[in-house]
Amino acid sequence: MKTQVKHSLIVISCLFLMAQSGHHPLLFSSHSQAAFLALHPHSFYQAQSRIVLHALPDATIRSLSKLAQPEIAFEWAIRLAKQGLYTRSRVYWQRYLNDASQAQVIRLAALLKAANDINAISLIASKRRLPRHYLDWLSLHRGVLPSAFNSERLAAHNMSSPLDSVTFARECINRVLVLTDHLAAVKKLKQFKIRYTSAPEPSVWSYCFSEPIYIGDTMQCTPDNSQFAYCDVAALKRAYPAMLPQGDKALMMTRQGNANVRGDMMTLNTQSQYAVFMHELMHFSGFEDEYSVPKQKAKWLCQRAGRHAPNLYVGELNDAPKGWVKSNTCNYGALQAYKPSEGWSIMEYQTRPLTAQYRRLWQQAINAQHAKRWVKSERLGLTE
Repeated sequence: MKTQVKHSLIVISCLFLMAQSGHHPLLFSSHSQAAFLALHPHSFYQAQSRIVLHALPDATIRSLSKLAQPEIAFEWAIRLAKQGLYTRSRVYWQRYLNDASQAQVIRLAALLKAANDINAISLIASKRRLPRHYLDWLSLHRGVLPSAFNSERLAAHNMSSPLDSVTFARECINRVLVLTDHLAAVKKLKQFKIRYTSAPEPSVWSYCFSEPIYIGDTMQCTPDNSQFAYCDVAALKRAYPAMLPQGDKALMMTRQGNANVRGDMMTLNTQSQYAVFMHELMHFSGFEDEYSVPKQKAKWLCQRAGRHAPNLYVGELNDAPKGWVKSNTCNYGALQAYKPSEGWSIMEYQTRPLTAQYRRLWQQAINAQHAKRWVKSERLGLTE
C-alpha cells in the first residue's frame, strides 16, 4: 500500500514538473499548445522559443496577458483592436510600444489605419519606424502638398496627381474634375460617383466625374465669414495651370465649410450627404435656391424683373411662366420671386426627390449651356 501511494505521488510530481516545464508533450503540438498554455500560462517561460504568439487564439493570449510580458501585452492590444476595442487596446500598446517587435507594430498599424485612427498612427510613427506607405497615409490626411509624392505613391491611396492627364468619354456633356485636399474624402467621393453613375441625373452623360485628384493644401480651403467653404481657385491655377482646362467644371471636397457653388467650382465637405451633392449639382446648371437667399444676394438678384434661373422668375405673377407660384427666394428682395411648382423641391429642401418637371428644366439648362460652350469652342477653333 505504501509503495502504491509512493508511486502515485511520484507520478503526480512528474506531471506537475512537466506542466511547469517546456518539455511537456502538449507544448510540441500546435493543436494542443494553445489549450495547455491557457491552463498553465507560466509554461510560456520554458517554451518561449517554440511559441508563435500571432498563431495563438484570443483566449490563450488573454490568459498569457496576466504574465505582464511586453510582447504578450502588445499582442493582446492587437487582438483588442481586431475586436474594435480601440480604447482598451491603446492602454496596452501605448505602454509597451517601445518593446514590441517591428512585425507587431506593423500589424497594429494596419488595424488602426483601417479604423482611420490618424492620431494613433501619428503617435506610433513618432516613436517607431513605419513603412513609407503609412507615412504617406498620414501626410495625405494632413494636406501635405502634392509635390511631396509621385503618381505611383498617390495611386497606392486611390488618388491621382494634379500633374496626371485626365480623360473622359467623348459622350460626356459636363466633364467634372474631382479634387480633394485630404485622404479621408476619397471614400465618400467614390461612393458619390458610384451612386450617381448607377442613377445619373437628369440623364445619362449629363455629368462625368474623374477619379479623385489630390491637390493637398494648394487652395487653402477655409470657411468664409458666412461659414461657406471657400477655396482659392487662383492659387490652384498658378500651381497647376494645365489641370482645370481638362474639364468643364470641378468638384472640391474639403474638411469644413458649408457646401456651395462659385462659378464652375463646387465645394463640399466630408460631412456632406448625397442629397447636398445633388442640390449643388443643379446649381452648376444655374438653378437658384428656393428658400430665402441672404439679404446681400437678394439686393442684386431680386431688384429687376426677369427669368434669372431655370427655376426663378422675379417680377409680377402675370409675367411669370404659366403655372408658376410664389417662391421664398426673394423674401429679402425688392421684387417677388416665383418658382415652377407648388410644394417643396430639391432646391428648397435638399432631401426632396427630383420631380419630372425639375428634371426636364435641368436637362434644358444643361443643353443650353452645352450649346453655348460648343459655339465658343467653334469660334476658338477647338472643335473637331
